[in-house]
Amino acid sequence: MHKKFFLVTTIVLAVAAGLTASVFAQSPGHAFGHRHGWMLKHMTKQLNLTEAQQTQIKNIMADSRTRIKPLMQQLRQNEQAANANVTGSFDEAQARAFAGKQAQIMSDLMVERQRTKSQIYSVLTPDQRQKALQLMQQHEQRRQERLQKKSDQSQQTQGK
Repeated sequence: MHKKFFLVTTIVLAVAAGLTASVFAQSPGHAFGHRHGWMLKHMTKQLNLTEAQQTQIKNIMADSRTRIKPLMQQLRQNEQAANANVTGSFDEAQARAFAGKQAQIMSDLMVERQRTKSQIYSVLTPDQRQKALQLMQQHEQRRQERLQKKSDQSQQTQGK
């Protein structure tokens, strides 16, 4: 009974921590540990943004941060509350309530992220949009390759 509880608790906490970390990493201004200005500098260089576009995008990203900040706080508070309620027995209803609340917050964060992308996309010229799509596809391809490499390394380690 204790092993099952420990296993379930560990899995729930690991998933919650992973979701929190992934949202934090994806939120504007925090990607890959960079500060707020990194994303705009990168977009300016890659897409050849005008001064007016840079100003508009900077404002969009600032607005996004203000909308995302309370959601990130909710996510952390919910996780802290769930961790504070860990006892010697497993309460499935409580675990499901925690997971449901986390899922709703994650959904809200994803909507905000998509809203920000859409607003930025509307500032770009057709050529810049096409270039941005190419860059996103390349980024996703590299991400998939890294995931595959990690998976291959993990399988090799387990096979030994």
